[in-house]
Amino acid sequence: MLAIHPVESVVFATVLGLIVGSFLSMLTWRWPRILHLTVSEQLRRLSFSRSACPKCNTPLPWYRLIPLFSWLWGRGKCHHCNAPIAWRYPAIELVTALLSAVWVYHTGVSWLALYGLIFLWMLLAIAIIDIEHQLILDALSLPLLWLGLILNTQQLFTTPEQAILGAATGYLVLWTIFQTFKWLTGKEGMGYGDFKLLAALGAWFGVLAIPQIILIASISSLIVGLLLVALKQRRFDSPLPFGPFLALGGWVSLMFGNELIQQL
Repeated sequence: MLAIHPVESVVFATVLGLIVGSFLSMLTWRWPRILHLTVSEQLRRLSFSRSACPKCNTPLPWYRLIPLFSWLWGRGKCHHCNAPIAWRYPAIELVTALLSAVWVYHTGVSWLALYGLIFLWMLLAIAIIDIEHQLILDALSLPLLWLGLILNTQQLFTTPEQAILGAATGYLVLWTIFQTFKWLTGKEGMGYGDFKLLAALGAWFGVLAIPQIILIASISSLIVGLLLVALKQRRFDSPLPFGPFLALGGWVSLMFGNELIQQL
């Protein structure tokens, strides 16, 4: 039914994106803060702990858990202590919904659309955690890599050969840049998580997508970095997480393939 009615499919993707975005906002807030716990305790905290106000720790009733609308209805404040609730929650929900809707509008309803949604949601989680903690979790990037390799055994986004070469090349390119920069300056210019993320993107879109992803990530990070320096939001020599910009390159590759780099 959704495949026949494109408007309904986009609405469904938007609602689904809001729900997943609510989960991502919780996941990206809690997970980096409980990495010191055992795996079983991490799973318990992520799966069974109720959402609560970060200020007064009052558990939120069900009607305060409706994605985006509960935040708007409560005017961004806790219903119990009236403390402000961070804008990150509705922002993540809204971005997830918009990206999900755009992707489904772009592809229509299909198995490819579902796989693309999973890719988008995992990429968003990686980007958010890297922005807030300068950390890319192996528990997210490595499953993303393996999922890309598995899906491309059916040539969904590229050929199996291209996917394997993309994963290897993605890791080795940034590893080589890292080692060269460290040899020249004695400093570490990026983290190993960036290598694994680019390897995952290569596994999804193939080795031919690697130059495009690196180009988009490099230019966008330079623009954002200089803008933040101009606005006095960061020092010129302070670190800037590279994962979100790699994620941007991955999103472009998902939407447009390798067409952009081929036109240059």
